Parts: sequence; structure tokens; C-alpha cells
Amino acid sequence: MLRRFKLINFLEFTAFLLVISLVFIMFVQVFARQFFDKIPIWSGEEVATLLLIWLVNIGAAVAAGRNTHISMDYIVEKFPQQWRNRIEIVVYTVICLFLLTVGVILFQLAWSGRGASTARLNISMFWIQISMFVGMIIMSYYYVKLLIKSICNLRGKSKNSITKN
Repeated sequence: MLRRFKLINFLEFTAFLLVISLVFIMFVQVFARQFFDKIPIWSGEEVATLLLIWLVNIGAAVAAGRNTHISMDYIVEKFPQQWRNRIEIVVYTVICLFLLTVGVILFQLAWSGRGASTARLNISMFWIQISMFVGMIIMSYYYVKLLIKSICNLRGKSKNSITKN
């Protein structure tokens, strides 16, 4: 029986693989520096940096998908429910606009830097910089879903029709 594909599960698995890879790369670096004259070229800081940057951006997307980014709810909770929904809509709209604007800028940055490469491994800088764009787009997807859910809540529609993945 096929299970339904959930983006959040894929992102979490990808983050898990990135953490395992990062730990392995760092272990090889430390081991090689202690017991050998040189470290393998593929285990340098460039690969660790690449993996860490992708991990941060995938992790931010997971946090957006779980709606667990840090927020300051103390003041918002003092308002009546009707106002809280309106404030949520404004906040999610601003977040979506910010993510999309920064996403466009990050894509332009990645595209313009595609000719540059890292010093040791000759990895295109595009693959490092595009991770931020990917993270912004995935976060935008989740925040648009939250925005739609907030609008539906304001209108009194069912929560379950929007929140299912």
C-alpha cells in the first residue's frame, strides 16, 4: 500500500541525511588530522560548509512546516480571538512577501555567481547559494498555507480542509 507523500517527511529525512553526512565528514577530518599527514580532499571544510548551509535552510523549512519558528505571542494573546486572526493574517502576509522578495534576490545572487567555484573542490557557488533560495521557497509554501488557514478561520470555515498535507 502506498503512503501519501508528505513534503515535511521528505525534508526531515533530507535533514537527517545531511546531519549524518556532516558528522561523517567532520569525523574523517579529525581522524585524518590526528593520524595522517593530510586529510582527504573531499573531506575539507568546503564540503562541511556546503552541507551545513543546506542543513540550515532545510531545517528552517521544516520549522516553517511545523509552524515552530520563534514568535512573540504574549501581546497578540491579549487581543480577542477575532483580532488575533486578523493579526495572524497581517503577520503571515508580511512573512510571505518578505520570503518571496528575498527569494527572488537570492535566486539572482545564485545565478550571477554560477561561474564562481570553491577553491579546492571546484564546486560551483551556485550549489551553495541556491540552498537559501530553496529554503525560502519551501518556507513560502508553508506560510502561504498558514495564511490561507488564517483567512479561513476568520471566515469561520473548516480547519481540516486546508491543513491536510
